[in-house]
Amino acid sequence: MKAHKKRICFITFFFCCINFVFAQNNDVTITIPSGVQIELSGEVEVEFIDVEGKGGAGNRETFLKKIETRSPHTRIDKAVLDLKVIYSPSISYRFSLRFDDNGAYADKHYLLFKKEDLRVELGKNRPAIALKRKIEGYPLIGTAYWKGRQYHIDISNNYSIFEYGASFALKRPLSYDDAVEDKSFRMLVYGDTEKVDGQTYEIGLRGGLKFRTLRLQSWFYTGKLIDDEDWKKRLHYDFDYYANLEPDNVLSKDANIDHSWYGARGELDIFNTLLRGEFIGSIDGYLKRQGYYGEVSSNLRNNLLILLRYGELRIDPGGNDFFPQLKDPQTWDRKLLTLASVYDITSYAKLKVEYYLLDEVTGDRDEDAKTERRDYQPNVKAVSYTHLTLPTNREV
Repeated sequence: MKAHKKRICFITFFFCCINFVFAQNNDVTITIPSGVQIELSGEVEVEFIDVEGKGGAGNRETFLKKIETRSPHTRIDKAVLDLKVIYSPSISYRFSLRFDDNGAYADKHYLLFKKEDLRVELGKNRPAIALKRKIEGYPLIGTAYWKGRQYHIDISNNYSIFEYGASFALKRPLSYDDAVEDKSFRMLVYGDTEKVDGQTYEIGLRGGLKFRTLRLQSWFYTGKLIDDEDWKKRLHYDFDYYANLEPDNVLSKDANIDHSWYGARGELDIFNTLLRGEFIGSIDGYLKRQGYYGEVSSNLRNNLLILLRYGELRIDPGGNDFFPQLKDPQTWDRKLLTLASVYDITSYAKLKVEYYLLDEVTGDRDEDAKTERRDYQPNVKAVSYTHLTLPTNREV
Protein backbone atom coordinates (compact mmCIF):
# COMPACT_ATOMS: atom_id res chain seq x y z
CA MET A 1 0.00 0.00 0.00
CA LYS A 2 3.02 2.31 0.37
CA ALA A 3 3.25 2.63 -3.39
CA HIS A 4 -0.28 4.02 -3.44
CA LYS A 5 0.56 6.59 -0.78
CA LYS A 6 3.63 7.79 -2.66
CA ARG A 7 1.64 8.02 -5.86
CA ILE A 8 -1.06 10.14 -4.29
CA CYS A 9 1.45 12.41 -2.58
CA PHE A 10 3.14 12.90 -5.94
CA ILE A 11 -0.17 13.88 -7.54
CA THR A 12 -1.04 16.17 -4.67
CA PHE A 13 2.28 17.95 -5.02
CA PHE A 14 1.46 19.00 -8.58
CA PHE A 15 -2.30 19.45 -8.15
CA CYS A 16 -2.65 21.04 -4.76
CA CYS A 17 -6.43 21.49 -5.08
CA ILE A 18 -7.00 17.72 -5.23
CA ASN A 19 -8.04 16.04 -1.98
CA PHE A 20 -7.63 12.33 -1.29
CA VAL A 21 -8.82 9.89 1.36
CA PHE A 22 -8.55 6.17 1.92
CA ALA A 23 -11.93 4.56 1.38
CA GLN A 24 -13.22 1.79 3.63
CA ASN A 25 -12.75 -0.78 0.86
CA ASN A 26 -9.02 0.06 0.73
CA ASP A 27 -9.29 2.00 -2.54
CA VAL A 28 -7.74 5.45 -2.84
CA THR A 29 -10.40 8.11 -3.56
CA ILE A 30 -9.55 11.44 -5.23
CA THR A 31 -12.10 14.28 -5.41
CA ILE A 32 -11.54 17.01 -8.02
CA PRO A 33 -13.13 20.51 -7.78
CA SER A 34 -16.01 19.61 -10.10
CA GLY A 35 -17.16 17.04 -7.55
CA VAL A 36 -16.23 14.01 -9.65
CA GLN A 37 -14.56 11.29 -7.60
CA ILE A 38 -11.82 8.99 -8.84
CA GLU A 39 -11.09 5.70 -7.07
CA LEU A 40 -7.73 3.96 -7.59
CA SER A 41 -6.94 0.37 -6.68
CA GLY A 42 -4.59 -2.29 -7.91
CA GLU A 43 -3.34 -5.83 -7.77
CA VAL A 44 -0.14 -7.75 -8.44
CA GLU A 45 -0.12 -11.52 -8.93
CA VAL A 46 3.02 -13.66 -8.60
CA GLU A 47 2.91 -17.37 -9.48
CA PHE A 48 5.03 -20.41 -8.68
CA ILE A 49 4.31 -23.27 -11.10
CA ASP A 50 5.44 -26.89 -10.92
CA VAL A 51 4.30 -29.30 -13.63
CA GLU A 52 4.16 -33.04 -12.96
CA GLY A 53 7.39 -34.84 -13.90
CA LYS A 54 11.07 -33.90 -14.05
CA GLY A 55 12.47 -31.24 -16.34
CA GLY A 56 15.87 -31.00 -17.99
CA ALA A 57 17.47 -32.50 -21.08
CA GLY A 58 18.06 -35.86 -19.41
CA ASN A 59 14.34 -36.33 -18.70
CA ARG A 60 12.83 -35.32 -22.03
CA GLU A 61 10.15 -37.67 -23.32
CA THR A 62 10.04 -38.91 -26.88
CA PHE A 63 6.45 -37.63 -27.20
CA LEU A 64 5.27 -35.84 -30.31
CA LYS A 65 3.52 -33.16 -28.22
CA LYS A 66 5.56 -31.94 -25.26
CA ILE A 67 4.87 -29.87 -22.14
CA GLU A 68 6.59 -26.48 -22.52
CA THR A 69 8.58 -27.02 -19.31
CA ARG A 70 8.24 -29.40 -16.39
CA SER A 71 10.76 -27.51 -14.26
CA PRO A 72 9.48 -25.34 -11.37
CA HIS A 73 9.36 -21.66 -12.29
CA THR A 74 7.91 -18.34 -11.17
CA ARG A 75 6.46 -15.40 -13.02
CA ILE A 76 4.44 -12.23 -12.55
CA ASP A 77 1.07 -13.26 -13.89
CA LYS A 78 -0.23 -9.72 -14.04
CA ALA A 79 -0.18 -6.28 -12.47
CA VAL A 80 -3.44 -4.33 -12.67
CA LEU A 81 -4.29 -0.68 -12.07
CA ASP A 82 -8.03 -0.06 -11.69
CA LEU A 83 -9.61 3.35 -12.17
CA LYS A 84 -13.22 4.19 -11.32
CA VAL A 85 -14.58 7.62 -12.21
CA ILE A 86 -17.79 8.41 -10.29
CA TYR A 87 -19.83 11.12 -12.02
CA SER A 88 -22.95 10.68 -9.89
CA PRO A 89 -24.47 8.05 -7.57
CA SER A 90 -25.83 6.23 -10.64
CA ILE A 91 -23.21 6.87 -13.36
CA SER A 92 -19.58 5.74 -13.32
CA TYR A 93 -16.79 4.76 -15.69
CA ARG A 94 -14.53 1.76 -15.02
CA PHE A 95 -11.09 1.33 -16.56
CA SER A 96 -8.58 -1.46 -15.92
CA LEU A 97 -4.98 -1.21 -17.17
CA ARG A 98 -3.15 -4.53 -17.16
CA PHE A 99 0.57 -5.25 -17.38
CA ASP A 100 1.95 -8.71 -18.20
CA ASP A 101 4.64 -10.37 -20.31
CA ASN A 102 2.98 -9.03 -23.46
CA GLY A 103 3.11 -5.39 -22.33
CA ALA A 104 0.39 -3.04 -21.13
CA TYR A 105 -3.15 -2.89 -22.47
CA ALA A 106 -6.69 -1.88 -21.52
CA ASP A 107 -8.15 -5.07 -20.08
CA LYS A 108 -11.67 -3.73 -19.63
CA HIS A 109 -13.38 -0.36 -19.77
CA TYR A 110 -17.06 0.50 -19.68
CA LEU A 111 -19.61 3.15 -18.76
CA LEU A 112 -22.05 1.97 -16.12
CA PHE A 113 -25.51 3.27 -15.26
CA LYS A 114 -27.01 1.69 -12.16
CA LYS A 115 -30.21 2.72 -10.44
CA GLU A 116 -31.97 0.40 -8.02
CA ASP A 117 -32.20 -2.97 -9.86
CA LEU A 118 -31.60 -1.56 -13.36
CA ARG A 119 -28.06 -1.92 -14.70
CA VAL A 120 -26.86 -0.69 -18.12
CA GLU A 121 -23.28 -1.30 -19.23
CA LEU A 122 -21.62 0.06 -22.39
CA GLY A 123 -18.04 -0.86 -23.26
CA LYS A 124 -15.62 -3.79 -23.07
CA ASN A 125 -16.20 -6.48 -20.49
CA ARG A 126 -16.93 -10.17 -20.16
CA PRO A 127 -20.45 -11.45 -20.92
CA ALA A 128 -22.80 -10.78 -18.03
CA ILE A 129 -23.10 -14.51 -17.25
CA ALA A 130 -19.35 -14.70 -16.45
CA LEU A 131 -18.50 -15.57 -12.86
CA LYS A 132 -16.24 -13.62 -10.51
CA ARG A 133 -13.68 -16.22 -9.48
CA LYS A 134 -12.42 -16.82 -5.96
CA ILE A 135 -9.49 -18.93 -7.21
CA GLU A 136 -7.14 -18.34 -10.13
CA GLY A 137 -8.12 -21.26 -12.38
CA TYR A 138 -11.16 -21.20 -14.65
CA PRO A 139 -13.48 -24.11 -15.34
CA LEU A 140 -12.80 -25.53 -18.82
CA ILE A 141 -16.07 -24.12 -20.12
CA GLY A 142 -15.30 -20.80 -18.44
CA THR A 143 -12.07 -20.50 -20.44
CA ALA A 144 -13.82 -21.62 -23.61
CA TYR A 145 -16.94 -19.46 -23.43
CA TRP A 146 -16.99 -16.54 -20.98
CA LYS A 147 -13.37 -15.62 -20.17
CA GLY A 148 -12.90 -13.50 -23.32
CA ARG A 149 -14.04 -9.87 -23.25
CA GLN A 150 -16.38 -8.25 -25.75
CA TYR A 151 -17.64 -4.80 -26.72
CA HIS A 152 -21.31 -4.71 -25.83
CA ILE A 153 -24.27 -2.89 -24.47
CA ASP A 154 -25.81 -4.98 -21.72
CA ILE A 155 -29.04 -4.36 -19.81
CA SER A 156 -30.17 -6.27 -16.72
CA ASN A 157 -32.97 -5.91 -14.19
CA ASN A 158 -34.77 -7.76 -11.42
CA TYR A 159 -38.45 -8.26 -10.67
CA SER A 160 -39.27 -9.91 -7.38
CA ILE A 161 -37.23 -13.15 -7.35
CA PHE A 162 -36.69 -13.07 -11.11
CA GLU A 163 -33.58 -11.82 -12.97
CA TYR A 164 -33.45 -11.03 -16.69
CA GLY A 165 -31.20 -9.29 -19.18
CA ALA A 166 -30.20 -8.79 -22.80
CA SER A 167 -27.10 -7.76 -24.70
CA PHE A 168 -25.96 -6.66 -28.14
CA ALA A 169 -22.24 -7.24 -28.80
CA LEU A 170 -19.51 -7.44 -31.38
CA LYS A 171 -18.98 -11.16 -31.73
CA ARG A 172 -15.80 -12.46 -30.14
CA PRO A 173 -13.57 -14.33 -32.62
CA LEU A 174 -12.76 -18.03 -32.37
CA SER A 175 -9.31 -18.05 -30.82
CA TYR A 176 -6.99 -20.11 -28.61
CA ASP A 177 -6.10 -20.10 -24.92
CA ASP A 178 -4.45 -22.39 -22.36
CA ALA A 179 -6.55 -24.95 -20.53
CA VAL A 180 -4.55 -24.37 -17.32
CA GLU A 181 -1.48 -22.44 -16.19
CA ASP A 182 1.25 -24.57 -17.80
CA LYS A 183 0.61 -22.81 -21.14
CA SER A 184 1.52 -25.81 -23.28
CA PHE A 185 -1.45 -26.86 -25.41
CA ARG A 186 -4.06 -24.56 -26.86
CA MET A 187 -7.82 -25.06 -26.75
CA LEU A 188 -10.50 -23.42 -28.88
CA VAL A 189 -12.18 -20.46 -27.13
CA TYR A 190 -14.13 -17.29 -27.76
CA GLY A 191 -11.29 -14.76 -27.43
CA ASP A 192 -11.25 -11.01 -26.80
CA THR A 193 -13.00 -8.79 -29.33
CA GLU A 194 -10.48 -7.08 -31.59
CA LYS A 195 -10.55 -5.00 -34.75
CA VAL A 196 -11.09 -7.55 -37.50
CA ASP A 197 -12.31 -7.49 -41.08
CA GLY A 198 -15.73 -9.09 -41.54
CA GLN A 199 -16.89 -8.34 -37.98
CA THR A 200 -20.33 -9.70 -37.04
CA TYR A 201 -22.71 -9.21 -34.12
CA GLU A 202 -24.16 -11.34 -31.35
CA ILE A 203 -27.44 -10.98 -29.46
CA GLY A 204 -27.92 -12.51 -26.03
CA LEU A 205 -30.88 -13.18 -23.76
CA ARG A 206 -30.79 -14.51 -20.22
CA GLY A 207 -33.09 -15.13 -17.30
CA GLY A 208 -33.15 -16.68 -13.88
CA LEU A 209 -34.38 -16.52 -10.34
CA LYS A 210 -32.92 -16.08 -6.90
CA PHE A 211 -34.89 -17.46 -3.97
CA ARG A 212 -33.23 -17.45 -0.57
CA THR A 213 -30.11 -19.62 -0.92
CA LEU A 214 -30.99 -20.95 -4.38
CA ARG A 215 -30.06 -19.28 -7.66
CA LEU A 216 -30.83 -20.53 -11.18
CA GLN A 217 -29.68 -18.97 -14.48
CA SER A 218 -30.00 -19.76 -18.18
CA TRP A 219 -28.87 -17.95 -21.34
CA PHE A 220 -28.81 -18.06 -25.13
CA TYR A 221 -26.50 -16.12 -27.47
CA THR A 222 -26.72 -16.17 -31.24
CA GLY A 223 -25.14 -14.48 -34.26
CA LYS A 224 -22.98 -15.24 -37.29
CA LEU A 225 -19.37 -16.37 -37.60
CA ILE A 226 -16.87 -13.66 -38.48
CA ASP A 227 -16.28 -13.74 -42.23
CA ASP A 228 -13.00 -15.53 -43.02
CA GLU A 229 -11.55 -15.09 -39.50
CA ASP A 230 -13.83 -17.72 -37.91
CA TRP A 231 -15.12 -20.14 -40.50
CA LYS A 232 -12.03 -20.12 -42.75
CA LYS A 233 -8.98 -19.56 -40.53
CA ARG A 234 -10.21 -21.53 -37.53
CA LEU A 235 -12.69 -24.16 -38.68
CA HIS A 236 -11.41 -25.02 -42.16
CA TYR A 237 -7.69 -24.54 -41.54
CA ASP A 238 -7.43 -25.98 -38.01
CA PHE A 239 -9.85 -28.94 -38.14
CA ASP A 240 -8.88 -31.53 -40.75
CA TYR A 241 -12.26 -33.25 -40.65
CA TYR A 242 -14.16 -30.05 -41.39
CA ALA A 243 -13.65 -30.53 -45.13
CA ASN A 244 -15.79 -33.70 -44.91
CA LEU A 245 -18.76 -31.48 -44.05
CA GLU A 246 -17.98 -28.39 -46.12
CA PRO A 247 -15.42 -28.14 -48.97
CA ASP A 248 -12.35 -26.04 -48.18
CA ASN A 249 -12.90 -24.04 -51.39
CA VAL A 250 -16.44 -22.99 -50.40
CA LEU A 251 -17.24 -19.31 -50.93
CA SER A 252 -18.26 -17.18 -47.98
CA LYS A 253 -21.77 -16.68 -49.35
CA ASP A 254 -22.30 -20.46 -49.34
CA ALA A 255 -20.54 -21.31 -46.07
CA ASN A 256 -22.37 -22.33 -42.91
CA ILE A 257 -21.76 -19.35 -40.62
CA ASP A 258 -24.37 -20.14 -37.95
CA HIS A 259 -23.21 -19.39 -34.42
CA SER A 260 -24.89 -19.89 -31.05
CA TRP A 261 -24.05 -20.87 -27.51
CA TYR A 262 -26.34 -21.58 -24.59
CA GLY A 263 -26.15 -22.76 -21.03
CA ALA A 264 -27.54 -23.00 -17.53
CA ARG A 265 -26.16 -22.68 -14.01
CA GLY A 266 -27.44 -23.56 -10.57
CA GLU A 267 -26.13 -22.52 -7.15
CA LEU A 268 -27.12 -23.49 -3.62
CA ASP A 269 -25.53 -21.77 -0.62
CA ILE A 270 -26.07 -23.71 2.61
CA PHE A 271 -24.13 -24.17 5.85
CA ASN A 272 -21.34 -21.84 4.73
CA THR A 273 -20.86 -24.03 1.65
CA LEU A 274 -21.57 -23.18 -2.00
CA LEU A 275 -22.67 -25.91 -4.42
CA ARG A 276 -22.51 -24.95 -8.10
CA GLY A 277 -23.10 -26.69 -11.41
CA GLU A 278 -22.95 -25.33 -14.96
CA PHE A 279 -23.53 -26.62 -18.49
CA ILE A 280 -22.70 -24.92 -21.82
CA GLY A 281 -23.10 -26.05 -25.42
CA SER A 282 -22.26 -24.31 -28.69
CA ILE A 283 -22.58 -24.57 -32.46
CA ASP A 284 -20.10 -22.81 -34.76
CA GLY A 285 -20.80 -23.71 -38.37
CA TYR A 286 -20.71 -27.53 -38.30
CA LEU A 287 -18.58 -27.71 -35.15
CA LYS A 288 -20.36 -28.62 -31.92
CA ARG A 289 -18.84 -28.39 -28.46
CA GLN A 290 -20.27 -29.16 -25.04
CA GLY A 291 -19.09 -29.13 -21.48
CA TYR A 292 -19.99 -28.91 -17.82
CA TYR A 293 -18.55 -28.70 -14.34
CA GLY A 294 -19.62 -29.16 -10.75
CA GLU A 295 -17.92 -27.64 -7.72
CA VAL A 296 -18.20 -27.30 -3.99
CA SER A 297 -16.47 -24.57 -1.98
CA SER A 298 -16.52 -23.86 1.73
CA ASN A 299 -15.19 -21.23 4.11
CA LEU A 300 -13.55 -23.29 6.84
CA ARG A 301 -12.60 -20.13 8.69
CA ASN A 302 -13.04 -16.43 8.02
CA ASN A 303 -9.75 -16.35 6.13
CA LEU A 304 -9.60 -19.83 4.52
CA LEU A 305 -11.55 -21.06 1.49
CA ILE A 306 -11.27 -24.55 -0.01
CA LEU A 307 -12.69 -25.66 -3.36
CA LEU A 308 -13.14 -28.91 -5.27
CA ARG A 309 -14.18 -28.83 -8.95
CA TYR A 310 -14.53 -31.35 -11.76
CA GLY A 311 -15.40 -30.52 -15.36
CA GLU A 312 -15.22 -31.71 -18.96
CA LEU A 313 -15.18 -30.12 -22.41
CA ARG A 314 -15.81 -32.22 -25.50
CA ILE A 315 -15.54 -31.64 -29.23
CA ASP A 316 -18.49 -33.00 -31.24
CA PRO A 317 -20.06 -34.84 -28.28
CA GLY A 318 -21.98 -37.90 -29.42
CA GLY A 319 -21.13 -37.23 -33.07
CA ASN A 320 -18.99 -38.93 -35.70
CA ASP A 321 -17.73 -35.92 -37.66
CA PHE A 322 -14.73 -34.78 -35.58
CA PHE A 323 -12.05 -36.85 -33.88
CA PRO A 324 -9.10 -35.86 -31.66
CA GLN A 325 -5.77 -35.67 -33.48
CA LEU A 326 -2.43 -35.72 -31.69
CA LYS A 327 -0.92 -32.96 -33.83
CA ASP A 328 -3.83 -30.55 -33.16
CA PRO A 329 -4.51 -29.83 -29.45
CA GLN A 330 -7.61 -27.79 -30.36
CA THR A 331 -9.31 -31.09 -31.33
CA TRP A 332 -8.72 -32.79 -27.97
CA ASP A 333 -11.38 -33.65 -25.39
CA ARG A 334 -10.47 -32.53 -21.87
CA LYS A 335 -11.24 -33.41 -18.25
CA LEU A 336 -10.09 -31.22 -15.38
CA LEU A 337 -10.07 -31.83 -11.63
CA THR A 338 -9.18 -28.79 -9.52
CA LEU A 339 -8.26 -28.74 -5.83
CA ALA A 340 -7.71 -25.25 -4.45
CA SER A 341 -7.37 -23.23 -1.28
CA VAL A 342 -7.32 -19.47 -0.73
CA TYR A 343 -5.79 -18.09 2.47
CA ASP A 344 -6.12 -14.42 3.41
CA ILE A 345 -2.70 -13.56 4.83
CA THR A 346 -3.83 -9.99 5.53
CA SER A 347 -6.58 -7.78 4.14
CA TYR A 348 -4.11 -6.89 1.36
CA ALA A 349 -2.66 -10.29 0.46
CA LYS A 350 -3.90 -13.75 -0.48
CA LEU A 351 -2.08 -17.03 -0.90
CA LYS A 352 -3.71 -19.39 -3.42
CA VAL A 353 -2.55 -23.00 -3.69
CA GLU A 354 -4.11 -24.89 -6.59
CA TYR A 355 -3.57 -28.38 -7.95
CA TYR A 356 -4.88 -29.49 -11.34
CA LEU A 357 -5.33 -32.96 -12.75
CA LEU A 358 -5.80 -32.27 -16.45
CA ASP A 359 -6.53 -35.21 -18.73
CA GLU A 360 -6.32 -34.32 -22.43
CA VAL A 361 -7.40 -37.05 -24.87
CA THR A 362 -5.06 -36.73 -27.84
CA GLY A 363 -6.32 -39.38 -30.27
CA ASP A 364 -2.87 -40.99 -30.53
CA ARG A 365 -2.68 -44.61 -31.67
CA ASP A 366 -0.20 -47.20 -30.45
CA GLU A 367 0.59 -48.40 -33.98
CA ASP A 368 1.41 -44.83 -35.06
CA ALA A 369 3.77 -44.39 -32.10
CA LYS A 370 5.60 -47.63 -32.94
CA THR A 371 5.94 -46.68 -36.60
CA GLU A 372 7.31 -43.24 -35.68
CA ARG A 373 9.54 -44.73 -32.94
CA ARG A 374 8.26 -42.58 -30.15
CA ASP A 375 6.33 -42.97 -26.90
CA TYR A 376 2.63 -43.73 -27.11
CA GLN A 377 0.76 -40.60 -25.96
CA PRO A 378 -2.98 -41.22 -25.54
CA ASN A 379 -3.29 -38.33 -23.09
CA VAL A 380 -1.40 -35.49 -21.43
CA LYS A 381 -1.53 -34.72 -17.72
CA ALA A 382 -1.27 -32.36 -15.16
CA VAL A 383 -0.06 -29.17 -13.52
CA SER A 384 0.07 -27.79 -9.99
CA TYR A 385 1.04 -24.32 -8.88
CA THR A 386 1.05 -21.81 -6.06
CA HIS A 387 -0.29 -18.30 -6.54
CA LEU A 388 0.45 -15.20 -4.45
CA THR A 389 -1.62 -12.04 -4.84
CA LEU A 390 -0.46 -8.67 -3.43
CA PRO A 391 -2.39 -6.50 -2.71
CA THR A 392 -5.99 -7.45 -3.45
CA ASN A 393 -9.35 -5.85 -2.84
CA ARG A 394 -11.05 -7.13 -5.96
CA GLU A 395 -12.37 -10.34 -7.44
CA VAL A 396 -11.34 -11.32 -10.96
